[in-house]
Amino acid sequence: MPRLPWGPLRRCPTCGASYTSEARLCEADGATLVDGTSPAASTRPPAAGARCPLCGEGIVESDGFCSSCGRRALSSRPTPPLVPVGSPLAGGVVVASPGGDEYVVHAAGGATMRVVLGEASVIEREADLLERIGGTGPFPGVSECGVDDVHGSYLAMAAPPSDARPLSEVGAGLTLATAIGVLRALVEAAQVIEKIGFAWEPQRDDVHVRPDGSIKISRLRVPRKLGHGERLDARAVVEAVGPTFVPTPALEGPSRAFRLLLPHVFIPGDAGNSISDVRREIAAVELDLAPPTDDGLRVAGVCDPGLRRPHNEDALAFATGTTDAERWSVLVVCDGVSSSSHADRASATASKTACDVLAQSARAGTVSSLEAGKTAVAQAIRAAHLAVCAQPVEVTGEDPPGTTIVVGLVWRQRLIVGWVGDSRAYWISEETAEQLTHDHSWAVEAVTRGEVSESEAAMSPLSHALTRCLGPLEIADPDVPVEAGSRRRFAEVEPSIRARDLPGPGWVVLCSDGFWNYFSKAADVATLVRIGAGAASPARVARRLVNHALARGGQDNVTALVYLHP
Repeated sequence: MPRLPWGPLRRCPTCGASYTSEARLCEADGATLVDGTSPAASTRPPAAGARCPLCGEGIVESDGFCSSCGRRALSSRPTPPLVPVGSPLAGGVVVASPGGDEYVVHAAGGATMRVVLGEASVIEREADLLERIGGTGPFPGVSECGVDDVHGSYLAMAAPPSDARPLSEVGAGLTLATAIGVLRALVEAAQVIEKIGFAWEPQRDDVHVRPDGSIKISRLRVPRKLGHGERLDARAVVEAVGPTFVPTPALEGPSRAFRLLLPHVFIPGDAGNSISDVRREIAAVELDLAPPTDDGLRVAGVCDPGLRRPHNEDALAFATGTTDAERWSVLVVCDGVSSSSHADRASATASKTACDVLAQSARAGTVSSLEAGKTAVAQAIRAAHLAVCAQPVEVTGEDPPGTTIVVGLVWRQRLIVGWVGDSRAYWISEETAEQLTHDHSWAVEAVTRGEVSESEAAMSPLSHALTRCLGPLEIADPDVPVEAGSRRRFAEVEPSIRARDLPGPGWVVLCSDGFWNYFSKAADVATLVRIGAGAASPARVARRLVNHALARGGQDNVTALVYLHP
């Protein structure tokens, strides 16, 4: 519908559409139109050329509408005057004001109501929707829709029970199981709204939680009418309140809970946005709510795609065993180079190859001496490098596959670490917190050479540029032509190797930069590891480390592999 010039016209109070002065109802959503030029219902739009405050992209035109999103840039709804506590309103007396246009009123008969003031058409529309729902389930029943002599149009609804508290106040103190139950109840409520043809995104202050975990919705506001064939976006319902539960209580739950609670980039296999899709996702999180079981293993890891990447290019692998009555463990974490092709395949191939090769050496008992152990770790990394180079990948203008790697071998009271790239290893005990690796990156090497300070390196666009990685990213002799039938010779990889005695109990943590980007210092890692460490299993610690990174933003894939040393 073409927008009309500024002048005598009528506006839809909900969608902002413009009509001639003869029109009475909005063609888009059926709302009663209001006089767009009356002082009580209109606000002069910002000057032409101002940026739209709604979408942030378009320019506000002379008629007050955005050139991009097409919405009115300023609300036509006036701000109601405040009603003091103790004043008469809607046949009762105001006892509290939870919001700018909302009041808790004690009626003459002793009932408690929530009264909303506003524009007549908006009030009538919310009342109509609530009456169609009928006050069932968590929705409030309508007590009265009328006009106060002093304050204008109002909607009086049944107030939430006295023991129900706003979600914005109590959300962080709920258990994760209760929080997921709140989300499930909101999705059920959203289905009721969808059935009468509307979309809905609840506000946290409108959702009240009772001690038993059930919910009450204090008001519906005016949701958007669904278009022809359009379905309600149930994920938007969940994400509207999900941040209430981050970081707590989400931190102690499964990492997939963060993908339910927070906006994120979709990855293959993710559920869609329909009510049935989100129900299945909630059910999957509920199955994972139980704490990780202690299976007796000293090793556990979590490899999560994060919240902002469409693919998981991290990988991990581990193996444990006993040879000649000596226990050993092999730990591997890889992080595919995101700028290369098939980075996920490179990291998966490297982690499996290195783990298999090093575990075979441990089973054969050929890693018992310090030098033999160092050699075995270096050989495992070189084998992983060759395996990535041997991958049959069609490269079309992109860099060939590449990945970082960090490998740990625990034998008796000794740890040998080998690495290429910027995946890291830490040793954490009650008294010690130590980073065992140094990054093969431009930032670390530039600081070591004294070319820049640490702060300057951290701010540089090259801060995460790698100087070493596995895979065919570097050709040994790029100027030498490749003869027909022969293969290009790739550069050898030179891993860094370090050994450390493990004199007592502690934790070995291997991780990708998706974790240490948020917790770089060994002391920061130690703080997270030591939370309840006395009763924590490796699985609990790994989950906690990954969840803390997700709570900080989860911009990259996040992997943590944890070994508990006895």
